[in-house]
Amino acid sequence: IRVFCFHQTSAVFDSSTMKEGDWTAIEQFKRNIAVLQQEYQFISLPEVNEKMKQHFRRQKYACLTSDDGWASLKEILPWLNEQHIPITLFLNPGYFDGQHFRERDTEKYLSLAEVEEICSKYPLVTIGLHGWEHWDSSKQTIAEFADSVERSVNALKHIPNYIPYFAFTWDRKSWGNYMVLHAYHIIPVVVRGNYNYNTPGYIDREPFDNSKLD
Repeated sequence: IRVFCFHQTSAVFDSSTMKEGDWTAIEQFKRNIAVLQQEYQFISLPEVNEKMKQHFRRQKYACLTSDDGWASLKEILPWLNEQHIPITLFLNPGYFDGQHFRERDTEKYLSLAEVEEICSKYPLVTIGLHGWEHWDSSKQTIAEFADSVERSVNALKHIPNYIPYFAFTWDRKSWGNYMVLHAYHIIPVVVRGNYNYNTPGYIDREPFDNSKLD
């Protein structure tokens, strides 16, 4: 099972609002998905977790996720819905009011109202956790990280599409972070670039930004 992670995709690259390493042109993104569809069946993140518990699988599976909740996601979600491809958006609720975690990031994040509208319109979209803000979890105390998790859950749990999965920012984490997530019954999601074969207590992802598979 391959789980992919991307950030920004849009029709046009804007150097003043986007990072080249975190961006893929929409047409290239669609071609990449088409290549994967020739070999893999796309499933949701909860389905990945269930498939990993099985000892034998005939089908190859892929899963799509996106971090941060950039507003430009609205450009690709209708097409993914048409393709019947599930996607999990890992969000920072602390930015729903339009704040930014880096000064150069002038592209807006999705607002809470936009997230709720997306989930109502596209049932294949699920919402996961990415911390309250885009902090380095490994540098937080256990109490700080637990507070970030709890605030995030409280901000998102009313959304029917919410799922208890936590993607670490920049893939930075500590054993204390794992302990907190375990206490909250939340599944950790990391980016080590490996395929998922069984269930080691977390889900691994592959970077999908700026990719060219065709």
